[in-house]
Amino acid sequence: MPASPRPERRNLYRQLYVQPEAPAEVLKASYRALMSSLRLHPDLGGPHEVAAQLNAAYAVLSDPQRRALYDQMLKRRARQRSEAATAGRLAEPVADHDPLLWQEQRRCPLCAARLMLQPPRNPRCVRCDSPLTPAPSAALAEGELLGRRRGDRYLRPQDAQLRLADKLESFPARVKDLSMTGISLLVRAPVKLGSPFRVQASGFDAVAVAVALRPQGQRVCVHARLVTLQVLRQARGTLVDAEA
Repeated sequence: MPASPRPERRNLYRQLYVQPEAPAEVLKASYRALMSSLRLHPDLGGPHEVAAQLNAAYAVLSDPQRRALYDQMLKRRARQRSEAATAGRLAEPVADHDPLLWQEQRRCPLCAARLMLQPPRNPRCVRCDSPLTPAPSAALAEGELLGRRRGDRYLRPQDAQLRLADKLESFPARVKDLSMTGISLLVRAPVKLGSPFRVQASGFDAVAVAVALRPQGQRVCVHARLVTLQVLRQARGTLVDAEA
């Protein structure tokens, strides 16, 4: 069975040598010039493939409704490219950034983007979408720096996704247990001691800082201090009550 043809991704306006704001009369004149004056029509010796592309482009742009939909698609592509470029800059170095002092520095603990002065309820970073709700207790969290949890542990084995500050892709992880202030999980990702990472699972979304790394087979057991934590509404009892 032959493979399906790939969708045309070349800009239709460029194929017809016109600007996106060109009126219908200009579109028609350019199309005719290409097919006749430049002899791109097959009857005049032009290549069939090029003529077919020009016909397809003109069929879309000469129809007001199809042209409007195509313009929307172009805007969506431009927005996606802009967002991808922004994501590609997530790892821009910030010399004085300390993820444990993110509230004082008013920077996202993961990507170091500057935070809004008046964050909304359940705030998130506008650059990397990490949760910005502080983890429950800074006093309890002090014990995590020494690798000893002062809060109760909750055995919550489950799959999760982990993303590092300097990586665009996510890595699979396996949560071992949680506390109100910390998390331990098994990963193959290149986590570094003292580095922040985001972990997403079915019941929560959090940013944590690695405080201990222990090899365990082909994976690494990462013990980390939670610096932000958002408990998902549908997950009552997973870690804490969502109303707490």
